[in-house]
Amino acid sequence: MAGTVRTAGSPLVRLLVLGVLWGITFPVSRLGVAAGGNPFLLVTVDFAVAAVATAPVAARYGGPRPSAADLAVSAGVGALLIAGINLPLFWGERFATGGVASVVYATSPMLSLGFAALLGARERIGPGGAAALVLGLAGVLVLALAAGGAAVTSPWGLVAFGLGATCQGAGAVGLVRLRPRGEGLWGATFQFLGGGAAALAAVAVLEPNLRLPAVAPVVGSVLYVGVVSMAIGYAIFFDLLRTRGPVGANQVTYLNPVVALAVGVVAFGEPFVPEEVIGLALILAALLVLQRTRRPSVNPDAPTVHATGRGSSG
Repeated sequence: MAGTVRTAGSPLVRLLVLGVLWGITFPVSRLGVAAGGNPFLLVTVDFAVAAVATAPVAARYGGPRPSAADLAVSAGVGALLIAGINLPLFWGERFATGGVASVVYATSPMLSLGFAALLGARERIGPGGAAALVLGLAGVLVLALAAGGAAVTSPWGLVAFGLGATCQGAGAVGLVRLRPRGEGLWGATFQFLGGGAAALAAVAVLEPNLRLPAVAPVVGSVLYVGVVSMAIGYAIFFDLLRTRGPVGANQVTYLNPVVALAVGVVAFGEPFVPEEVIGLALILAALLVLQRTRRPSVNPDAPTVHATGRGSSG
């Protein structure tokens, strides 16, 4: 696809950078909601900002504009994937902290593996990839237990986070099958437009409260999520999907609790307990194992989604 999103750096570096960008998103997005912003309206504005930030880049570097049918597919994927990830996150943060959300979203790599099997793709991760999944999930669980459990005022928050994690797991697999050579810059722009349309529909149907106070936490949340987390973050994520596959790319969610922990300690003075070192070490080991794992041989006649190495170019 013309203008395929490509980013610099090794896969491990890109994964670490994206983990920081997206990990900060959890507490920042909750700041906007806690300041009185309608969660669905916040996401709608975030998508608009992301589309405005990406469109000029697509016009300059995206090559020939894809067909209307191609752009419609990208918009549909955005409505299901990006909106499906972010709408439940923002809504659920009314009832639970960003730390809780980051732990639930860390199930995405396992969910991608399951959805790859359901969609008929052979996700051949090999022993190294399997070890990375187990190590990373174990690290996330250790961090969750060491934190002593963050506040959850309603189980609906957990339900919402689970829905968002499911969309991330399934959507990554679906996008790799639809865009085996990678998503383009034009496609990324239309994914944001499709996501914004889905968020706007949610405002109209579920919560027609257009309150979005122009206060610093809300404005800062919109700018960070729209420009940094979405416009820049999804460029890195799409490239990781192209080169590492859905399971490998979604291992970025293992880093989210780590960043949430760091933000809590540095910005809010939260205590750091020794057990958290174990969780951090397990997550780092998982990322290193993933980086060193080689792509196994595959059956060229079978639909394949790779967890490591380059994805299929068919």
